[in-house]
Amino acid sequence: MLKTTFTVAALSLAASASFASEVRVAPVKSHPSQGDVEVVGGATARLATHDEGIFVNIDTNTLTPGNVHTLWLVVINNPAACEGENCTSKDVLKRSDIVDSDVGYAGGVIVDENGDARFAYHQDEGPLNGGWFGAGLKASDAAEIHLVINDHGPVIEERIDQMLATYRDGCTDESIPAPMPDTARVQGEAGPNQCRLMQFAIFKPEAPAS
Repeated sequence: MLKTTFTVAALSLAASASFASEVRVAPVKSHPSQGDVEVVGGATARLATHDEGIFVNIDTNTLTPGNVHTLWLVVINNPAACEGENCTSKDVLKRSDIVDSDVGYAGGVIVDENGDARFAYHQDEGPLNGGWFGAGLKASDAAEIHLVINDHGPVIEERIDQMLATYRDGCTDESIPAPMPDTARVQGEAGPNQCRLMQFAIFKPEAPAS
């Protein structure tokens, strides 16, 4: 059975509210740390903005059955300051003061026996949940949003709550990517598993109306 932690109702319900914008859809892709980037067939990410925040969700597959996975909300408040045409992890992690970026927790699941998982999350404008850099989400319609799925490995029963709610719980220090800040490394405790960034989706800011 799929075990999921939610902070709001599913996006499909929230986005139907009168204050939500049209839902935008983006492909889910394999993370470049796992090799060539490929679109995950049958997986979809969605984003809806409103005057005070955003709703996001991901329905995905091909993850490792039974493993704990967490979703991370990446906010780039000043995407025009990214070095290239596309904002990258270097911009987010190494140039956070310039691009005004932040990263926060957006949910955790135990992947079902088919490798499927579903995440849904609402983020108000303001501080992120456990934000790494303190920038928060400033203008929901102007920020670039990335969603990143992290694999924590098999369930460690006595630590399941922390595995579902932190960036690194249960994983070896060596499996945490070197660029990750200390604020990410202190979330949870080390363990025997290998953390792996598995999938991501990107939503660029909506173009202003002409």
